[in-house]
Amino acid sequence: MPQMEFNFDQADVLSETPDLRKGQDGQLLNGCYYEHSSNSFVSYVLGRRHHVFNVEVLTKEWMEKTKRERWIE
Repeated sequence: MPQMEFNFDQADVLSETPDLRKGQDGQLLNGCYYEHSSNSFVSYVLGRRHHVFNVEVLTKEWMEKTKRERWIE
């Protein structure tokens, strides 16, 4: 396997942290949600988007319940 090199001098430096997603109660999002804007099921950890689920492995019942009870814009 070839070794990859990374040039830290030319890497982009973020001057600010990305906005953390909060729920309607003001708390950082934690858990699995249906994200209406992207039409996908995602998990959030401490307000940061963590994982997008492959709908082929999710059960229909779980998806319907999540869409009803844990949706975000």
